[in-house]
Amino acid sequence: MTTAPDVLALQETDQALDRARARLTDVEGQMGESEELIAARQVVAEKQEVLTQLRSRLHDAEWSVDDARGKATEVEGKLYGGTIRNPKELSDLNTEFALLKAQVAKREDTLLGLLVEIEEGEAQLDNAQSSLAERDAIWQRDQASFLEEKARLEPEVADLDARRQDQLKTVDASSLRLYQLLRERHRGQAVAGVERGMCQGCRIALPISLLQKARSGVGLVQCVSCERILLVS
Repeated sequence: MTTAPDVLALQETDQALDRARARLTDVEGQMGESEELIAARQVVAEKQEVLTQLRSRLHDAEWSVDDARGKATEVEGKLYGGTIRNPKELSDLNTEFALLKAQVAKREDTLLGLLVEIEEGEAQLDNAQSSLAERDAIWQRDQASFLEEKARLEPEVADLDARRQDQLKTVDASSLRLYQLLRERHRGQAVAGVERGMCQGCRIALPISLLQKARSGVGLVQCVSCERILLVS
Protein backbone atom coordinates (compact mmCIF):
# COMPACT_ATOMS: atom_id res chain seq x y z
CA MET A 1 0.00 0.00 0.00
CA THR A 2 1.29 3.42 -0.91
CA THR A 3 2.08 5.65 2.06
CA ALA A 4 2.52 9.40 2.39
CA PRO A 5 6.32 9.03 2.88
CA ASP A 6 6.44 7.07 -0.40
CA VAL A 7 4.71 9.92 -2.21
CA LEU A 8 6.86 12.52 -0.45
CA ALA A 9 10.03 10.75 -1.59
CA LEU A 10 8.68 10.76 -5.15
CA GLN A 11 7.80 14.44 -4.86
CA GLU A 12 11.30 15.35 -3.63
CA THR A 13 12.84 13.47 -6.54
CA ASP A 14 10.46 15.12 -9.02
CA GLN A 15 11.25 18.55 -7.65
CA ALA A 16 14.97 17.92 -7.90
CA LEU A 17 14.47 16.54 -11.41
CA ASP A 18 12.44 19.59 -12.42
CA ARG A 19 15.17 21.92 -11.18
CA ALA A 20 17.95 19.97 -12.88
CA ARG A 21 16.07 19.73 -16.18
CA ALA A 22 15.13 23.41 -16.11
CA ARG A 23 18.73 24.41 -15.47
CA LEU A 24 19.97 22.05 -18.19
CA THR A 25 17.54 23.59 -20.67
CA ASP A 26 18.68 27.06 -19.62
CA VAL A 27 22.35 26.13 -20.01
CA GLU A 28 21.79 24.57 -23.42
CA GLY A 29 19.88 27.67 -24.48
CA GLN A 30 22.85 29.87 -23.60
CA MET A 31 25.36 27.79 -25.50
CA GLY A 32 26.36 29.04 -28.93
CA GLU A 33 27.18 32.57 -30.01
CA SER A 34 25.35 35.36 -28.21
CA GLU A 35 23.57 38.20 -29.98
CA GLU A 36 26.13 40.62 -28.51
CA LEU A 37 29.03 38.64 -29.98
CA ILE A 38 27.37 38.38 -33.39
CA ALA A 39 26.64 42.13 -33.33
CA ALA A 40 30.24 42.95 -32.34
CA ARG A 41 31.56 40.79 -35.18
CA GLN A 42 29.19 42.54 -37.60
CA VAL A 43 30.47 45.95 -36.48
CA VAL A 44 34.06 44.85 -37.19
CA ALA A 45 33.04 43.60 -40.65
CA GLU A 46 31.30 46.91 -41.40
CA LYS A 47 34.33 48.95 -40.27
CA GLN A 48 36.61 46.78 -42.41
CA GLU A 49 34.36 47.28 -45.43
CA VAL A 50 34.38 51.06 -44.93
CA LEU A 51 38.18 51.03 -44.76
CA THR A 52 38.42 48.88 -47.89
CA GLN A 53 36.31 51.37 -49.81
CA LEU A 54 38.26 54.35 -48.45
CA ARG A 55 41.58 52.77 -49.42
CA SER A 56 40.25 52.09 -52.89
CA ARG A 57 39.22 55.74 -53.18
CA LEU A 58 42.63 56.75 -51.83
CA HIS A 59 44.36 54.76 -54.57
CA ASP A 60 42.24 56.49 -57.19
CA ALA A 61 42.88 59.89 -55.59
CA GLU A 62 46.64 59.33 -55.55
CA TRP A 63 46.58 58.42 -59.23
CA SER A 64 44.46 61.49 -59.94
CA VAL A 65 46.90 63.80 -58.10
CA ASP A 66 49.89 62.26 -59.87
CA ASP A 67 48.16 62.68 -63.22
CA ALA A 68 47.33 66.35 -62.56
CA ARG A 69 50.85 67.04 -61.29
CA GLY A 70 52.35 65.41 -64.38
CA LYS A 71 50.24 67.54 -66.70
CA ALA A 72 51.06 70.68 -64.73
CA THR A 73 54.79 69.88 -64.88
CA GLU A 74 54.55 69.31 -68.61
CA VAL A 75 52.76 72.62 -69.20
CA GLU A 76 55.15 74.43 -66.85
CA GLY A 77 58.09 73.10 -68.90
CA LYS A 78 56.59 74.44 -72.07
CA LEU A 79 55.71 77.75 -70.40
CA TYR A 80 59.19 78.44 -69.03
CA GLY A 81 61.30 76.36 -71.38
CA GLY A 82 61.89 79.23 -73.77
CA THR A 83 60.85 77.28 -76.85
CA ILE A 84 57.51 79.03 -77.21
CA ARG A 85 57.60 82.77 -77.87
CA ASN A 86 54.18 83.45 -79.34
CA PRO A 87 52.36 85.70 -76.82
CA LYS A 88 48.98 84.06 -77.52
CA GLU A 89 50.35 80.58 -76.97
CA LEU A 90 52.17 81.72 -73.84
CA SER A 91 48.97 83.28 -72.50
CA ASP A 92 47.03 80.10 -73.19
CA LEU A 93 49.73 78.00 -71.53
CA ASN A 94 49.72 80.30 -68.50
CA THR A 95 45.97 79.97 -68.20
CA GLU A 96 46.18 76.19 -68.57
CA PHE A 97 48.96 76.01 -65.97
CA ALA A 98 46.90 78.04 -63.48
CA LEU A 99 43.94 75.73 -64.01
CA LEU A 100 46.11 72.65 -63.57
CA LYS A 101 47.65 74.04 -60.36
CA ALA A 102 44.15 74.69 -59.01
CA GLN A 103 43.17 71.16 -60.05
CA VAL A 104 46.23 69.71 -58.29
CA ALA A 105 45.40 71.66 -55.09
CA LYS A 106 41.78 70.48 -55.17
CA ARG A 107 42.77 66.88 -55.72
CA GLU A 108 45.40 67.11 -52.97
CA ASP A 109 42.69 68.39 -50.59
CA THR A 110 40.54 65.40 -51.51
CA LEU A 111 43.54 63.12 -50.92
CA LEU A 112 44.22 64.66 -47.51
CA GLY A 113 40.55 64.34 -46.59
CA LEU A 114 40.65 60.65 -47.44
CA LEU A 115 43.80 60.17 -45.38
CA VAL A 116 42.01 61.74 -42.39
CA GLU A 117 38.96 59.50 -42.95
CA ILE A 118 41.19 56.43 -43.17
CA GLU A 119 42.97 57.37 -39.94
CA GLU A 120 39.62 57.77 -38.20
CA GLY A 121 38.34 54.55 -39.75
CA GLU A 122 41.40 52.65 -38.55
CA ALA A 123 40.86 53.98 -35.02
CA GLN A 124 37.21 52.92 -35.14
CA LEU A 125 38.21 49.49 -36.44
CA ASP A 126 40.77 49.12 -33.63
CA ASN A 127 38.07 49.97 -31.08
CA ALA A 128 35.61 47.56 -32.67
CA GLN A 129 38.20 44.78 -32.75
CA SER A 130 39.10 45.41 -29.10
CA SER A 131 35.42 45.26 -28.14
CA LEU A 132 35.02 42.05 -30.13
CA ALA A 133 38.08 40.52 -28.47
CA GLU A 134 36.70 41.37 -25.01
CA ARG A 135 33.28 39.93 -25.81
CA ASP A 136 34.83 36.85 -27.36
CA ALA A 137 36.97 36.28 -24.26
CA ILE A 138 33.88 36.56 -22.04
CA TRP A 139 31.96 34.25 -24.38
CA GLN A 140 34.77 31.68 -24.39
CA ARG A 141 34.88 31.73 -20.59
CA ASP A 142 31.09 31.41 -20.31
CA GLN A 143 30.97 28.59 -22.85
CA ALA A 144 33.58 26.64 -20.92
CA SER A 145 31.49 27.13 -17.77
CA PHE A 146 28.30 26.05 -19.53
CA LEU A 147 29.97 22.96 -20.96
CA GLU A 148 31.23 22.03 -17.51
CA GLU A 149 27.80 22.54 -15.97
CA LYS A 150 26.11 20.60 -18.76
CA ALA A 151 28.52 17.70 -18.20
CA ARG A 152 27.52 17.73 -14.53
CA LEU A 153 23.78 18.13 -15.07
CA GLU A 154 23.28 15.39 -17.65
CA PRO A 155 24.33 12.50 -15.36
CA GLU A 156 22.47 14.17 -12.47
CA VAL A 157 19.26 14.14 -14.52
CA ALA A 158 19.90 10.53 -15.51
CA ASP A 159 20.46 9.51 -11.87
CA LEU A 160 17.34 11.31 -10.68
CA ASP A 161 15.30 9.76 -13.45
CA ALA A 162 16.56 6.30 -12.49
CA ARG A 163 15.70 6.99 -8.84
CA ARG A 164 12.24 8.10 -9.87
CA GLN A 165 11.68 4.88 -11.80
CA ASP A 166 12.59 2.88 -8.69
CA GLN A 167 10.29 5.00 -6.50
CA LEU A 168 7.38 4.52 -8.89
CA LYS A 169 7.44 0.81 -7.99
CA THR A 170 6.28 1.72 -4.48
CA VAL A 171 3.36 3.85 -5.68
CA ASP A 172 0.21 2.16 -6.96
CA ALA A 173 -1.57 3.42 -10.06
CA SER A 174 -4.44 5.23 -8.32
CA SER A 175 -2.08 6.93 -5.87
CA LEU A 176 0.16 7.99 -8.75
CA ARG A 177 -2.79 9.50 -10.62
CA LEU A 178 -3.79 11.44 -7.51
CA TYR A 179 -0.23 12.60 -6.92
CA GLN A 180 0.19 13.80 -10.51
CA LEU A 181 -3.13 15.64 -10.43
CA LEU A 182 -2.25 17.41 -7.18
CA ARG A 183 1.28 18.10 -8.38
CA GLU A 184 -0.05 19.90 -11.45
CA ARG A 185 -2.67 21.75 -9.42
CA HIS A 186 -0.28 22.95 -6.70
CA ARG A 187 2.88 23.68 -8.68
CA GLY A 188 4.68 20.48 -7.79
CA GLN A 189 3.60 20.46 -4.13
CA ALA A 190 1.26 17.46 -3.89
CA VAL A 191 2.29 16.52 -0.33
CA ALA A 192 2.01 18.84 2.66
CA GLY A 193 3.32 18.36 6.15
CA VAL A 194 1.20 18.74 9.26
CA GLU A 195 2.33 20.87 12.20
CA ARG A 196 0.29 21.64 15.29
CA GLY A 197 -2.74 20.14 13.65
CA MET A 198 -2.46 22.49 10.68
CA CYS A 199 -1.92 21.71 6.97
CA GLN A 200 1.28 23.46 5.93
CA GLY A 201 0.03 23.68 2.36
CA CYS A 202 -3.00 25.90 2.98
CA ARG A 203 -2.59 26.72 6.72
CA ILE A 204 -5.99 25.29 7.61
CA ALA A 205 -6.62 23.56 10.96
CA LEU A 206 -7.50 19.91 10.39
CA PRO A 207 -10.23 17.85 12.07
CA ILE A 208 -9.02 15.53 14.82
CA SER A 209 -10.48 12.49 13.07
CA LEU A 210 -8.55 13.33 9.90
CA LEU A 211 -5.33 13.78 11.86
CA GLN A 212 -5.79 10.43 13.53
CA LYS A 213 -6.34 8.76 10.19
CA ALA A 214 -3.23 10.43 8.75
CA ARG A 215 -1.18 9.32 11.77
CA SER A 216 -2.28 5.73 11.31
CA GLY A 217 -0.34 5.56 8.05
CA VAL A 218 -3.09 3.55 6.39
CA GLY A 219 -3.61 4.84 2.84
CA LEU A 220 -3.30 8.44 1.68
CA VAL A 221 -5.20 11.12 3.57
CA GLN A 222 -5.99 14.45 1.93
CA CYS A 223 -6.50 17.91 3.38
CA VAL A 224 -10.18 18.87 3.52
CA SER A 225 -9.31 22.27 2.04
CA CYS A 226 -6.47 22.12 -0.50
CA GLU A 227 -6.72 18.31 -0.99
CA ARG A 228 -2.95 17.85 -0.69
CA ILE A 229 -1.74 14.52 0.63
CA LEU A 230 -1.02 14.93 4.34
CA LEU A 231 2.20 13.80 5.98
CA VAL A 232 2.25 13.68 9.77
CA SER A 233 5.78 13.44 11.08
